[in-house]
Amino acid sequence: MEPSVYVPAYLEHAYLASHEQLTPGGLRLLREEIRRDPAKYATDDHARALLSYWEVRDQLLDALWRMQDLPDDEFDRQRNELFDAARAELARIGAHDRMCIDARLTDILLADVPVDACLADLMALEREAREHLAATVDGFDADAPRIWPDDGAGSAAEKIRANPVAVGWLHTVEAIAQLCLASARYRAAAAYAQRLMRADGFWERGRGILLLALARLEDERGFFELANDDERRSAAPADADAGGATGDDRPAETAEGRPAPLEDSPWYLLGRTILLYKLGRRKNARRALRDLVARCEGAAFFLLNPTFLEPYLPVRPPVREAWELTHQAVWEADGILADTPDFADWAASVEGVADASERFAARYGF
Repeated sequence: MEPSVYVPAYLEHAYLASHEQLTPGGLRLLREEIRRDPAKYATDDHARALLSYWEVRDQLLDALWRMQDLPDDEFDRQRNELFDAARAELARIGAHDRMCIDARLTDILLADVPVDACLADLMALEREAREHLAATVDGFDADAPRIWPDDGAGSAAEKIRANPVAVGWLHTVEAIAQLCLASARYRAAAAYAQRLMRADGFWERGRGILLLALARLEDERGFFELANDDERRSAAPADADAGGATGDDRPAETAEGRPAPLEDSPWYLLGRTILLYKLGRRKNARRALRDLVARCEGAAFFLLNPTFLEPYLPVRPPVREAWELTHQAVWEADGILADTPDFADWAASVEGVADASERFAARYGF
C-alpha cells in the first residue's frame, strides 16, 4: 500500500477523532485539503514522521527512475550513493519514531548485507510491530482467519489504511515472504503469504507469493485448491470477506473491487506452468505456457530475457501498464526459475514463444 493511500487516511482519521460532526460535504472538503496540503494536518510526531518517510521514499524512487539509462558502472555508483543517503534519512526517522515501521523496513531492505542477516532484521521488526498491534488494537490476532477485528464501525480494510503501524507490519510480512521465496525457503514463504492473505485488502498480494511457492513445492493439490477458493472469492459480492481494494491494489482487481479473474493473473498462469513442468507433464505444461504468453503481455519476453525491475521499496509497487504485472510475477519467480533446470531453454523451444518475445521487445523498445 502506497503512503499516498495510508498517510492521508491516517491524517483524516486523526482529524475526525476531534471533529466528529462533519457533514458529507465537509468530509469531501477535508479529503481534498489533506491531499493538497498534508503537512497542515500533521499535528503529532507520528504524522510528521510518516510525511518525512513519504518524502524520502518518493525522492528515492524518482532518482532511481532517472538513473535507468545510465551505463552499468555509473548506475551502480550512483545507486550506492543514493541508497546510502536514503538510509541515513530513514534511520533518522526510525530513531525518532520507532513505530514508523515502513521507514525502518525500507532501511533494512536497502542495506547491503547477506540474505540471512536481512531476514533476521526483518523478522525482528515484524515481531516488534505485531506485539505493538496486539497491545494497542482490541481483538487483533495475527493468526485468526481475519487478523483485524470487524466491529461494524467501518470496514477492516479502512481501519488498516488508517493505522500506519498495521500497514507497516503487513508490508514487513510481505517483504519476508518475498525474501523467503527468493532464497528458496518455500514453506516459510507460503506461511508468511497465508498470514498476509488474512488481512482485508492484502489477499491479492499474498496469493501471488503463495501460488509460486506451492508450484515450486510441487503441491498440486494445494495449488488448485487455492485456485478454486480464489474463483469463489472472485464470484462473491464486492463487500464479502475477501476484502476491498486498497488504492494501489486496484490494477489487479476488477472495477467493482473484486480480485481479478484468476485466469488473467500472471502469478497463477506462471505458477501453473512451473508446476506442470516440474511434475513432468510436458504436454500440459506447453499448453499452460502458451496460455500464459497469450493472456499476459510480456510473459515470453521476461521469461527469456531477465530485465531490470525497479526495486520493491518496500513492497510490490503499483503498476502503470498491464505488462508490468507480468514483469513482477516473473521477477518474483526468478529464484524458482533458476532452481528449475532447463526451464528457460524449454520455454524458448515452445513454438511461438520466441516470436512473441521479439514482438513485445519491438513494440516497447526493449
